[in-house]
Amino acid sequence: MGAVHESEERYPPPLCYPGTRDVVVRRVIGWYLDKHGRKKVMWVHAPLGYGKTAVAGTVKEKLDAMGLGFDSPVGATFFFWRSSPERNSPARFIITLAYQLARSIQELRPLIDAAIKSQPDVVKMALEVQLLKLIVEPFKSFENLATMPNRLVIVDGIDECINSDRESLVKKKYAEDQEVVQIRVLDLIHRFQSHHLPLSFLILSRPEAWIKRHLESTPFHDVVEPVNLYEVGDHMNDVKQFVRAELSRIAKCHRLKETDEEWPEEEAFVQKSEGHMVYAATVIRHIDDEYGDPCQLLKDIIKNSPANRPDTSHSTPFSSLYELYRQIMRSCPERNRSLMMEVLGDVIVCSDRPRFVEYAHNAALGVLDRLSRRPPGSGVKALRPLHAVLRVGRGNEDSSINKLLIHSSFREFLESPHLSFEFAVDANKAKARLLSTMLDRMTSVITDTIGSKLEDDVVLALNNWNRLWERGKGTFLKSKTTCSDLINKVIPLDLTACIIQTYRSVPPGLDWNFSPLDELFDTRKPSEFFVESMELDGCPDTLSIAHKVTSHARSSLDSAFTFMLQATTPLALSEDAVNLLAWDCAMYLHEVTSQPDWRGHKVVRALGTPGPNGIDLWKKIIDYLYERENLYNLLKHIYQVMVREKNPILESEDNPFRRDKYIDEPESESDYESNS
Repeated sequence: MGAVHESEERYPPPLCYPGTRDVVVRRVIGWYLDKHGRKKVMWVHAPLGYGKTAVAGTVKEKLDAMGLGFDSPVGATFFFWRSSPERNSPARFIITLAYQLARSIQELRPLIDAAIKSQPDVVKMALEVQLLKLIVEPFKSFENLATMPNRLVIVDGIDECINSDRESLVKKKYAEDQEVVQIRVLDLIHRFQSHHLPLSFLILSRPEAWIKRHLESTPFHDVVEPVNLYEVGDHMNDVKQFVRAELSRIAKCHRLKETDEEWPEEEAFVQKSEGHMVYAATVIRHIDDEYGDPCQLLKDIIKNSPANRPDTSHSTPFSSLYELYRQIMRSCPERNRSLMMEVLGDVIVCSDRPRFVEYAHNAALGVLDRLSRRPPGSGVKALRPLHAVLRVGRGNEDSSINKLLIHSSFREFLESPHLSFEFAVDANKAKARLLSTMLDRMTSVITDTIGSKLEDDVVLALNNWNRLWERGKGTFLKSKTTCSDLINKVIPLDLTACIIQTYRSVPPGLDWNFSPLDELFDTRKPSEFFVESMELDGCPDTLSIAHKVTSHARSSLDSAFTFMLQATTPLALSEDAVNLLAWDCAMYLHEVTSQPDWRGHKVVRALGTPGPNGIDLWKKIIDYLYERENLYNLLKHIYQVMVREKNPILESEDNPFRRDKYIDEPESESDYESNS
């Protein structure tokens, strides 16, 4: 639920600085409260750095505090964010809104609960169906719908909806490019309005051309009120007010004389901000350095005006902000810059997956130090001078690594060489380097050590190497040299032990929506995972390495699943791990049953003769096989083997075959053809 206003992932939620952005906040609240003639959708748009998310949060908090005579005037919120797999996709959009509406509107809760109970798989259906079943129909079944107070739904950052590479709740056919996905979200909002529900929508985004064009099209024209945040209110005065208050605070904290003469650059500072609050806030954080001289730091900022630098003065509307970022980077000790850039690469890779490292960022950077064989504390030390753009230093020790970047513009800056110059971060190189170090660390995992406690950096490697490999297929793995070098690191690995230890490292209660080996088993043939990106050009060396790694992957998968199914000692797997492992095994069996001799396959034989400590896993695999298409002959074969072996599992009350009255029938020829 990271997309919700009060979520832990967003805490504390961004709010407008007191006394700023008042004009636009009043306009939004006035629009919402106007019951006559207003349009049901307001689109607040502005470029980067104008505080759209803060406006959304402030509107939410002010409405909650107004006492309008009914609970929760803001019925639901969804804050998209491109760095979060749970928030950069529309996959959870409808179910998140439905969940919040059920909490906000007491009368609606039993109706939404009933909709889910009557059709549990609705959460796996298309978003349009979810909207109808989870929201529209429950609302329509409410007898006094016309008297229900109007609620506001806030949808922020639609331009941050770029589609996740893994949509666990909707079908793969919706893996579309970001323009199509963003327009789809807008169309879902239009569907809301077409049903005349007591809901108004506040949309906030950058004015991307396709969003603007779509919201100005005929279907939206009569329901959308556009508001250009850039044109509403006095942004320069807002920044001036913020700067004055913050400079006074810094003067007190640093025991400076609080006089106008103490900050002679204040007016130039305000002018240089061009009304961008993100610029002003970044400067304040930069000069508020307990080890530096705030006055001198501010003077240095003003001296480096883009107007005096012809190479940057006309490059972008945000030249001042990007020049500020460059100056902050240049202020870091030159001897540490290469290390700083390496660690920033780690941070960018990690921020693509909130569960990449399950620690606060100081601890996470420590794990990454060990993984990369850097001296202890190197990561924290390298990033400490960047406190203006990163949540590092005192008071930020507990923030997670995926929240390390204070503003998304800094990541855009780092990944754009034409903006960051010598400070550009090549995310693909960072992924390739991390993948290489992960494979190196995995050499310590061998069969003899199965069951032993692993170092944190080894666990990190086991849980993420296949994700980085998948991400690299369209980028760094296209390099024949890089691909060959990495495959040559895979071939000597004890992959069987690595696979087993990966599942053993899944902690209980983590609520992962996907397996740590998800990318491996999400391919048509998992055993060919490593060679999917290779260009098999007929070169004997290339063909040889492809054959070796494919054979190694296949035998390792077979051995790992067989070991866990026929375990004679406790596997020590969490319940979550058993579920993930069973699902992955069911996925792998699609490849297995595509072989003509699949009945004699090692894993199939193991499914017919599970060991005493593999029974829970076996039951879960059978359950998942029933959910898969074209695997019924496999189920019949497993059952027949168990009958022949007189396996006592078949006598148990929770035997999954008990509910199947057709399991005794001969195998179906059509299903056999599908399997073969």
